Amino acid sequence: MVDERTFTRGLAAFFAGVRDVPVGIGDDAAVLDFDGARVTVTCDPVVAGVHFEPTADPVAIGRKAILRNVSDLAAMGAEPAYALVSVLLPRDAAHVRDGVFEGLRSAAVECGVQVVGGDIGTTPGPLTITCTLIGRSTERVLRRDGGEVGDRIHVTGPLGGALLGRHLEPRPRVAEGLWLVERSEVRAAIDVSDGLTLDLATLLIASGLPGAELDEIAIPVHDDAVRAASSDGSTALEHALADGEDYELLFLVRGDSLPADGPLAPCARRPIGRTIDREGIWLRAVDGSARRLEVGGYQHGI
Repeated sequence: MVDERTFTRGLAAFFAGVRDVPVGIGDDAAVLDFDGARVTVTCDPVVAGVHFEPTADPVAIGRKAILRNVSDLAAMGAEPAYALVSVLLPRDAAHVRDGVFEGLRSAAVECGVQVVGGDIGTTPGPLTITCTLIGRSTERVLRRDGGEVGDRIHVTGPLGGALLGRHLEPRPRVAEGLWLVERSEVRAAIDVSDGLTLDLATLLIASGLPGAELDEIAIPVHDDAVRAASSDGSTALEHALADGEDYELLFLVRGDSLPADGPLAPCARRPIGRTIDREGIWLRAVDGSARRLEVGGYQHGI
């Protein structure tokens, strides 16, 4: 068994030889050119027992299937436009069918997405919904591989504790992504779905960078992380670093500041760290000391 990221890198080599594709396997989405029109395409499933509990609200399940894919488009700076939806229903789950489709429809309408096709079937396995989202892109897209040593690290919102309920209602940062892609000082981006340190490590590897330093005091911690920490003996910061399912955008910026306009929240304008010419991800404490972090987050074993 290998981790998801190692397996994906192997797939990029396995399917090598694809031509005339601006962005292929290994980013939040693929970018394709059709006779001068640039589109961004992503495909992610949600699976009962992995991405949600089987007892979860069916409407919330359907919404998450759309919204987590929209978040991938946001990370590329693309505008959501169309969706294909595949739903595999367990044979004993007809009672959740209508709720799932209501959730799919409501999230699509909310995000300006038209559902234009897909498939439906039954399965002896768990409820599985796979959405393919297609977005409109400009000539420039946000990628994972544009970072350089010395870039400032930013995140669009507070992190941690999403499994208390926010994981079922992602808030894709579409407006932020569309704004960031227009800023030449923004070098690279990814959405935080698997955990801050794990997704930051992915960004570093894609950019060929050895490491990063995070400022403990600058990391925005969600109130849910505080709630989670109060019941499990960990710290709120530990939840913010590794929980995942936040669907905020993590991005690298050249220089010291971003323009004051645009849709970014105040915490997104304050850097949480910087990329460095030193291996590993380090946490700088208030007293100035630094310790190397163990990269944590969710990875599928494949």
